[in-house]
Amino acid sequence: MTDVAVRPAERKPEPVDQVGNASDRAGRAFTIVVGALVAAAVIVRFTATQALWLDEAQSVAIARLPLSGSGTTMWDGLLQDGSPPLYYLLLHGWIAVVGESTLAVRSLSALVNIAAAWPLYLLARRVIGERGARVSVVLYLTSPFALYFGTETRMYSLIVLLTALGGVALERVLRAPSAKSVIGLALAAGGLALTHYWCLYLLVTVGVWLLGLLIVRPWYRARRARRGGPAGAPVPRAAGVSGSTSTGSTGRSGGGSHRSGGRGTSGATSASAAGGMSSAAAARRGPIHALIGLVGGGLVFAPWLPSFFDQLAHTGTPWGEPASYAAISHAYGQWAGGPTTLGRLLLFLITGLAAAGLAGQSTGGRFLLIDLRGREPGRTLFFLATGTLFVAVTAGKLVGNAWADRYTATAFVPFLLVLGLGSTVIGDRRIFQGVIAVAAAIGLLAGTTDLHRERSQATEAADVLERLAHPGDVMLICPDQIGPGLARTIPPWLKVHVVPTYDAPDRVNWVDYEQRNENADGREIARRALAEAGPEHTVFLAGSGAYRTYEELCTEVQTTLAQARPHADQVMKQGLPAKVYENYALLRFQAS
Repeated sequence: MTDVAVRPAERKPEPVDQVGNASDRAGRAFTIVVGALVAAAVIVRFTATQALWLDEAQSVAIARLPLSGSGTTMWDGLLQDGSPPLYYLLLHGWIAVVGESTLAVRSLSALVNIAAAWPLYLLARRVIGERGARVSVVLYLTSPFALYFGTETRMYSLIVLLTALGGVALERVLRAPSAKSVIGLALAAGGLALTHYWCLYLLVTVGVWLLGLLIVRPWYRARRARRGGPAGAPVPRAAGVSGSTSTGSTGRSGGGSHRSGGRGTSGATSASAAGGMSSAAAARRGPIHALIGLVGGGLVFAPWLPSFFDQLAHTGTPWGEPASYAAISHAYGQWAGGPTTLGRLLLFLITGLAAAGLAGQSTGGRFLLIDLRGREPGRTLFFLATGTLFVAVTAGKLVGNAWADRYTATAFVPFLLVLGLGSTVIGDRRIFQGVIAVAAAIGLLAGTTDLHRERSQATEAADVLERLAHPGDVMLICPDQIGPGLARTIPPWLKVHVVPTYDAPDRVNWVDYEQRNENADGREIARRALAEAGPEHTVFLAGSGAYRTYEELCTEVQTTLAQARPHADQVMKQGLPAKVYENYALLRFQAS
């Protein structure tokens, strides 16, 4: 097989007992167990029924807006949110067909999440082989990281799908460039950029890698030639890709007689030079066409550029701080197993597979050799994953954007391929089966535990308000970030406003967010709510002081309400972060 997008593992190790060819009882049991775990993982993706939290509820609120008209459109909502449009257009169509219930909107992510397994398998089969491809898919479907975002109404499952499709297109471009494959790569790249802006970091990393193939690889070859390396020496593994077979015959370098000059030598030299030039030109075709595909992706993204620059100037991530480079290792921990106890246990197995995929070579049986320089294609896959995270942290430091673990879905696919590759160097069949079965089982248990954790107290708050509130009562929400989730559950007859805009709670407007909150007057907002409630109605406050840019504003609102109505009580306790992700308290300020 010739070199492709990432050169397939050289001398792919064969286990002592061929996995997949075994007909014994243990092999059948392994197949049944793993199949059952995968089936359970598919079903679990449709079982998350908790209330939507901010990001999910905001996605639904934007996607259900009309695409055109005199009122607020989806395009207005996207400008205020700071997101690109592709996922929202998909969700808009989905809602029109199946509705916007919690199960309905989360089912879209589950289906996309499951659909990503097929292109992931195709990509992995090309790059790391059949055995590694199957393992990559199993570990993906049972991954706590993938399970969670397969149950969240956000674009992260779509990112994985488009990344896998883009990887398939990139591999085809590098292996056999054609107009069709270049167009496929352009559509995938453009689709990624139109799904989440962090995908730009992945595209930048891939672009740098392709430039390295065009610039670093020829330089490395020339350097080897100057040092007297064999004329036909294989492409250095650092390049990670070649447009021609890298394991071909090396021929004889300097092995002929000193007397064999004349035409024979001249002809052989000319033929060798011509062959080398042809090989070098062929090796450059793939990367050049791939770069053209990335440029084509830019053209797909181009119509959205005016909105992108507007969002860049006025939105961003005011809810968080830029990350340090330590976040890169944290991301690997999240991919490996996540924050739960079971997830940390899974981390041990996943770390071993990742190390084997990056630098391992099978010697047969229970032993591995570790090459501290790394081995291909694991080294290139690791570069693509880690390089994307490095670019993300660097960009965040430069422009002030925050880090979120969920954003790292942009680099998740190469990591999965490293794990699949790691499994191929396990020579002992029983160890292989044990590692994969245990990793899949722990991943499923850890992921199920995590995805069933409460994501918002919106349902609990709604139950309290149904019991204690009455028509004419007013509720303030501070900060506004807990508003979208509450808007889906609270009684429709309740007068609800967010701090500081006094707008409806269904969407957060991120435009100039930090400056707006800094200039807000909490006392005036509280007095406005008291005036609207009048002397006969209650004012409720759903709030938390743990949100950035709201450290003083919410306290100011609460203090003003308490001064005007000292008969206040807490009717809902703020949940613990370990039990509920989006947590807040509900206070009641009764009329005298």
